[in-house]
Amino acid sequence: MAGERAIIALMKDIGFTGNEAKAYIGLLKQQPATGYEVAARSGVPRSAIYNVLKKLESNGLANAVHHKPTRYVALPPDQLHTLMKERFTSRINDLKEALDDLTGPVETELLWQIQGYRSVMDKARGLIGRSKELVSIALWAREAEVLRDALIEAEERGVRVVSFSLTELPELPGVSYAYQVAESELEKHWPHKLILIIDREQALVGHTDTHASRAVLTREPAIVDMAINNMVLDITLYGQRKGLDTSEVIASLQTRMAPMDDLMP
Repeated sequence: MAGERAIIALMKDIGFTGNEAKAYIGLLKQQPATGYEVAARSGVPRSAIYNVLKKLESNGLANAVHHKPTRYVALPPDQLHTLMKERFTSRINDLKEALDDLTGPVETELLWQIQGYRSVMDKARGLIGRSKELVSIALWAREAEVLRDALIEAEERGVRVVSFSLTELPELPGVSYAYQVAESELEKHWPHKLILIIDREQALVGHTDTHASRAVLTREPAIVDMAINNMVLDITLYGQRKGLDTSEVIASLQTRMAPMDDLMP
């Protein structure tokens, strides 16, 4: 169970001031309560408590229920969750529409740089969540755990999932190829890497070390093709080493396959 400091930090992350978070928590502990009682319980200065309570009341998070003296009650946590979710969804949608109106033509083949482990993983989850036909991904065990739910959700939407790893992997949806090398052993030689290809149109490629993650996202066809070819090579070699027929999976990854047997002298 989260302590009060953690709760205050979470509330501040979504836009509350420290005093508003403290006053709300103070009300939850014992209500109805006067401003004086909330100040004493929460640590909010008495000189500020009534302005803070009025702010909570105006935002729908508290309500005055008695007079002489005025006493307040807090919005229950489940109703607070619903209220904040609705408000944030509405504001985010309004922001997107406003930004769309300002956005000029964008060169879609640009390389977008993403830095930081959390940012890279968030971007990967978002891309998987918007996939329509095919997700092909080369990754390590730790990142497979992080992205597993997103991959499962994608498959449930009818998206085909193909994964490859040098390391041991958790159970993943779709077709999965893994050499089962212990991640701790491989870390002695290489950094964690991620190649994520969405619908053969976008590629997210980079390192996913927790202390130094950096990736690029692009629609540049040449780079996307290189990422696909890397996956094809890895899976082809895996099939040869393990005596598996991977031709059907390889065909699904590529939109164009040259008839090499016919072309070679």
